Amino acid sequence: MAETKLGDPEKLPSVKNELEALFPKVTATTQKAQMLAGDRTRNKAQQHMAAHELAVQLSSDLRRHAEIFGKKANELKDDGQAVADEILGPRDNYGYLQSEIRGWIRDQIKTPEGLQKVSNASKVELQVASTIYSSPSFLMDMTDQLHSTMRLKVVELFAPTGFKLLNEGVELADKVQNYERVVGDVHSSYYSLEVVEAAQASRVE
Repeated sequence: MAETKLGDPEKLPSVKNELEALFPKVTATTQKAQMLAGDRTRNKAQQHMAAHELAVQLSSDLRRHAEIFGKKANELKDDGQAVADEILGPRDNYGYLQSEIRGWIRDQIKTPEGLQKVSNASKVELQVASTIYSSPSFLMDMTDQLHSTMRLKVVELFAPTGFKLLNEGVELADKVQNYERVVGDVHSSYYSLEVVEAAQASRVE
């Protein structure tokens, strides 16, 4: 099972310690499940039942981490958004200026050369960057994709701390989506469901 599915600690510094503690658990539990196949003190049913118990324990741990990481991802994205809003959000008394800038953007983006002018200005002029960040795409005649790309770029340039937090939050949220699939991999690779169900059905307490 690739640990890359669970997240790269270097890319996710906010949960680095938790990830670095989780990886050895996953490795050790997987090795133990594999070794059960060679345990001559247990018959086949007992081997699979023991592996099933390991899978249940590890799955519980993985789901607990997924819940924690999911909340952390949302916190990171919220914090990143707050930083970006503080720097690039709309300013009092700048409504008229931003309206003028939106008009200029609408005129310019009709040509590739004009679009390049807007792009260049957004990288050096805070008011242009702020207008792009805080205005809806339709007010500037931009496609949603172009607006999203330019918006992200101005956050990266003018609010790098916010950009870093947002990126980590998105990366962590993406990895959290893998955890339930990893749980499925654990159960399917550790034991035979058919053998475990047969053993459980015949077991006398």
